[in-house]
Amino acid sequence: MGTSGHPIAVGWGYRAAVTEHGDHGATGDAPAWFHDHLAVVPDEGHTTVEGARVHWLRWGDPGRPPLVLVHGGAAHARWWAPLAPFLTDEWCVIAPELTGHGDSDWRDAYRTETWAAEVLAVAAAAAGAGTPPPVLVGHSLGATVVGTAAALAGRDVRAAVLCDIGVRARDERSRSGRHFQNRRTYATRAEAVSRFKLIPRQACENTWMVRHIAETSVRPVGPGGADDPTRPDDGAVTGWAWKFDWRLFARTWDRWFGDYLAEIDVPVAAIHGEKSRVVPAYIAQRVRDALREPPFEVWVPEARHHLMADQPVAFVTALRAALTHTTGALRLLG
Repeated sequence: MGTSGHPIAVGWGYRAAVTEHGDHGATGDAPAWFHDHLAVVPDEGHTTVEGARVHWLRWGDPGRPPLVLVHGGAAHARWWAPLAPFLTDEWCVIAPELTGHGDSDWRDAYRTETWAAEVLAVAAAAAGAGTPPPVLVGHSLGATVVGTAAALAGRDVRAAVLCDIGVRARDERSRSGRHFQNRRTYATRAEAVSRFKLIPRQACENTWMVRHIAETSVRPVGPGGADDPTRPDDGAVTGWAWKFDWRLFARTWDRWFGDYLAEIDVPVAAIHGEKSRVVPAYIAQRVRDALREPPFEVWVPEARHHLMADQPVAFVTALRAALTHTTGALRLLG
């Protein structure tokens, strides 16, 4: 089964704008809200699912309705850290790390349906007693996990929000894993951070957001190198590597994802980056055609695939609109 988990992640990512010195830029030019939100320390926990420990973060009052944010492929829960406090007036915000990602365990093999079970189990464990069913929000690969979970859980999920989701044709093979074969170990943490890339490649002016993602995407490794997920003792650290398990893109499905979309019986919203290469118009139409009812859709201007990094405030605004539309929940003011 999975070995005890430890950090690893890069993220369905970015080719961040790197300076000539290989730096992603300091955080000194970041807006005040960014620093304020990173200063908010989330609760942390683990939930065991099918023999593997799933790590999660939680912001806000557990007595509020649960809002579960699911990261993309090769990413991790701390991608959401700058944005989660924007949402805690109305929601208990929960961010699981799928196995093979972040500080969760690795598995010998990965199934999308198992990841869906992990999301549902974390939502149940981290939410307060007596709260309504969770709203699930997923980005990229995380959106496919959310769509699968919503189909399998039925009315045990309140709504689903799919963010820049790519849906392949029924017989089309995924090519995303070819970007994540880097099993290199870097001599220092600084070197690893400087090599961070967001994929698919794109520009991003918010270098402070990219640097946050990069700095939380690396882990120390021992003699076993990048293929060993166990955390070495301080004296045994031989280098640094990405947190994710590169094998996770060999995941399997029990069924075509479009079939799962067709079975979702709760309100669905879709948020797209207007300049995303992952969701051109024909892909967005494929999502609409697969769902039982047309989703509430928002296209975020000037955003590419990584909406939370490209246009974080506009993305939160779009997400709030999607939550209001799918749940009827109105933002609390004052």
